[in-house]
Amino acid sequence: MKLLEKTVNNIKNVNDIRLTSAGKILAATLNKNNALGGLSDIFFSYASITNQSDPQPLKKAAVIACSDHGVCDMNVSAYPQKTTVDMTRNYLISKGAVANAMTNFSDAKMLVVDMGIAADMSTLPGLINKKIAWGTENFVYGPAMTRDSAIKSIESGIKLADKLAAEGYNCFLLGEMGIANTTSSAAIAASVCGLNPEQATGRGTNISDSRLKIKIDVVKKALITNKPDPHDGLDLLSKIGGFEFGCLAGAILGAAANDCLIILDGFNTSAAALIAQAICPLSAKHIMPSHLAGEPAHQAALQKLGLSPYIDLRLQLSETAGSSVIARFIDLTVQLYNMLKADNLPADVISFDQLPHQPYETDENIVNLCQERIDNLTKPIKCLGKFEDIAIFLAGFLKKVNPVMNDIIQNKVSLLPYIFDMSRCLKISVTNAYAAEKIGLILIDGALHMLNDMKTFAEAAVSVANDGPGAGRQKEI
Repeated sequence: MKLLEKTVNNIKNVNDIRLTSAGKILAATLNKNNALGGLSDIFFSYASITNQSDPQPLKKAAVIACSDHGVCDMNVSAYPQKTTVDMTRNYLISKGAVANAMTNFSDAKMLVVDMGIAADMSTLPGLINKKIAWGTENFVYGPAMTRDSAIKSIESGIKLADKLAAEGYNCFLLGEMGIANTTSSAAIAASVCGLNPEQATGRGTNISDSRLKIKIDVVKKALITNKPDPHDGLDLLSKIGGFEFGCLAGAILGAAANDCLIILDGFNTSAAALIAQAICPLSAKHIMPSHLAGEPAHQAALQKLGLSPYIDLRLQLSETAGSSVIARFIDLTVQLYNMLKADNLPADVISFDQLPHQPYETDENIVNLCQERIDNLTKPIKCLGKFEDIAIFLAGFLKKVNPVMNDIIQNKVSLLPYIFDMSRCLKISVTNAYAAEKIGLILIDGALHMLNDMKTFAEAAVSVANDGPGAGRQKEI
């Protein structure tokens, strides 16, 4: 508890750098072109959180916390509980998960932490062992963990953040793995945001209607049984949380105490942030959002944190996909800022209304082959939204199931309208042609990392879905 108290006491408020004399110089420089749209907000948020008057590129670390949940016994997920073990091995042995592809894409150091996997993982090389127990208790019948275990899980995350900050990392991407943990997130969001179980509970791993009804009922029972205090982060975590949520909440607190940037990913990382905010409200000031997930309570969670998503990519998971995109955008903004300082950023602007919308011919056989592979990559089906769309289109257009970035560069002239259109993922569009092209290419790079770095369920020996649209479509052999 002493480490937690010390960390909370070290968290300071974040001041908008635009209100300082140094920030006014930054603003004058960045607004020379006046066409960087949502990138400007990303740049100033980064500069403010890290208190940099001359912002530098990020040094990124991704923390992937893994744990099992007793509530999995209630049949709330499309995947069996052993998938937590399978995916943890996938991160470190096959290296074929979304998190592997996205950390490759963002050039982040990836740490995988066992907070409470319900199996002996001691022989898995590279796994950081912080195991508190073999999974949580089933919170339908009582608290998920003791208050002492909640503190221990948070302090594990703080220690990781302190160590990474001491090594010079200034940006943390958060991710998690734990079958049934969106049930925990739904309960946390319902409690903190004042939602009813129907409003808070979504499909998670893309479950069926019948299983969704079960999940909603489970969230309802958990809240009635435990009566968590939404203003007490430790009470929330101990009663309806998971060990991985504690680790991520601790990482947020530790990063904030070290003036580092935290970039949230999907709904589960936002639930961890709600726990951190309940412990220390100032911690939310050190957080940057990424995307809006498909879970119904994600918007409410972000609003409670005082955040609004920067991008819309239709992502539905928390394995650093959205946060990696924002990290790449931050590095781009630093590059653009330096170009503006040197007065060598091309000033050409684009009008999206005047972009040529030529029909692109695609090979339907290649499209179908690419779609089948993507559906069988180790993730819930249809969870990577725009990345999947981009990869499938490029495969069909280039007539290659696995195109690479060099193929894009060789065909850039014909693809340029498509590349520009990709840049519209930002809430406020960029109209500078150079910046828009860079954004489009970044998204294409992410899609190709997904397609080429990830492994299928069969290749990585990961359990497939037993419910929802993934059941039958995903193959273990």
